[in-house]
Amino acid sequence: MNDETMLAAGVDEFGPASTLTVSRRPVPEPGPGEISIDVTYAGVGFVDTLLRSGAFPLWTPMVPGIEVTGRVRAVGRDVQGLGVGQSVAALLNDFGRGQRAGGYAQVAVAHHTMAAPVPDGVDLRRVTAALVNGVTAWVALHDVARLDSRDRVLVLGVTGGLGATTARMAALFPAQQVIGVVGRDPDRAPAECTDVVVADALADALDRLTPDGSVDVVIDPVGGRLRATAFQRLAPFGRHVVLGDASRDDRPFSGDETWLATRTVSGLSIGGVAHLRPAACTKALTAVISLVARGILDEPLPAVEPLENAGKVHEALENRTAPAKTVLSVLSAAA
Repeated sequence: MNDETMLAAGVDEFGPASTLTVSRRPVPEPGPGEISIDVTYAGVGFVDTLLRSGAFPLWTPMVPGIEVTGRVRAVGRDVQGLGVGQSVAALLNDFGRGQRAGGYAQVAVAHHTMAAPVPDGVDLRRVTAALVNGVTAWVALHDVARLDSRDRVLVLGVTGGLGATTARMAALFPAQQVIGVVGRDPDRAPAECTDVVVADALADALDRLTPDGSVDVVIDPVGGRLRATAFQRLAPFGRHVVLGDASRDDRPFSGDETWLATRTVSGLSIGGVAHLRPAACTKALTAVISLVARGILDEPLPAVEPLENAGKVHEALENRTAPAKTVLSVLSAAA
């Protein structure tokens, strides 16, 4: 039995950001098909605040954090292609395999299909910041929407982390047009958007920006009234891809309108599908790391906070005062 301990930021009971504290916890060891990682950086996203608060039916004690970079510490049985000491990036959101997460810690465990090497010399901060949003955007555009260079893409919530990354990636594919939808401030939208519109003026803006007022792909992490408006503007053979429900207003789709207008509605949850389609996750993760390493996917440099500030970062995310992306510096955590 391993009695070694590590520092981790977690909760013993679900609750507000103040319940997220640093303490000593047992060092996890990899099982079959898994690796353990000495974590250098752990990404922080809004989904982590949901994990911490108990929005999902998970377990306690809970250590949030679903994206990390670092070096392989140990390798479990049936793992090939990854070795001790190798620099890697990993996702920890494959909840279909059982308990996961655990990124806010000095040591994390990942399934080998959710990890990929990072070339020497690449800025791990940038890689960490792009992992979850980048993989989700890649799979959404490449595998679900099957984006074509002739497509006009509408990205809802484009100032959020996932929306911004998806807009940047859509421009890389490239889409014919990338229209970003913002709540208020158009200046916060990614420069890769060909056009930016305010949510309240969406219908009129599409009439102005497109030949027939329609789009081919809707990327929807928002839900609510905006979802309903965007769905009505899908062209024949258009694809509406649901990536979340930030509005907490889950508007239903009409089966008749989907059928009669020849539209497709799809959903994507990496956490729910990773264990069923591991090759797709590995491919997407490898692609995102390569795009960041080569400077093609130019995500903003994230803010860096020490592990002990995890609760403050959660507060900023919930108050909507956080930077575009924050990563926790785990390697520098006090022993």
